[in-house]
Amino acid sequence: MGRWIAILGFAVLVAGVAVSDYAGYRSLLEMRGELRSLRQDVNEATRTAQEESAAVAAASHRAEEAAARAAVSADMRKEAETGRHQAETVAQQAQAAAQQAADQSRAAEQKMGEMQRERQAELDQMQQALNRVVETRRTPTGMIISLPNSVFRFDFDSADLSAHNRELLSRIAGILLVSKGYGLSIFGYTDDVGTAEYNQQLSLRRANAVKDYLVQAGMDPAIVNVKGYGKTSPLIQNTSDEGRSKNRRVEIALTDSSIRFQ
Repeated sequence: MGRWIAILGFAVLVAGVAVSDYAGYRSLLEMRGELRSLRQDVNEATRTAQEESAAVAAASHRAEEAAARAAVSADMRKEAETGRHQAETVAQQAQAAAQQAADQSRAAEQKMGEMQRERQAELDQMQQALNRVVETRRTPTGMIISLPNSVFRFDFDSADLSAHNRELLSRIAGILLVSKGYGLSIFGYTDDVGTAEYNQQLSLRRANAVKDYLVQAGMDPAIVNVKGYGKTSPLIQNTSDEGRSKNRRVEIALTDSSIRFQ
């Protein structure tokens, strides 16, 4: 009896130990499960944190890029505004320069008009005085003084000035010396009798004779030019003695060297 009681007690003790070990094992399993779940939660939280950190970094990068673009845009707007102000300044300066140029042009035109009227009046007075002595005609640049063979005659094959010719040139020089700002061109012409070379040389000799006398009378030689045309520029056809007489002539071209008349 006592033996069976001992065996029973031992069995109970073994069973208790077994029950106790089983409970501890289950508790260990549960702890491992909780630990695994905790690790998963930690990993999930870490991944989420990393993703959020990456999103924050990306957002920060985008914000920096947006700020940089905004700064560039602000600089561009500032440069554009500066350029606009500069363009407006240049346009205003150009407009002012154009206005000034227009004012100067009008003033110059008015001054030129006044000078032309003054020179025109002076030329009119000179022509009136010359018309009492010789024949004249107006040109776009001044006036032509005509010395035809009928009033300004040379001997045959001669460029010597007669007393009458010298007196006439003295009166012409007296009128021309009063006015300044004119140039003189003296042209000699002949009829068609003789060769072209002979007539050209004769016309040049006679033109030089007129120039020499006017220079001796006080005209500035620097403003006097001469040219001989010979028989190349007749006034009328050389078909009669009268026609040839009119073609034998000297002309003095008076040219305004300061203003060109219309």
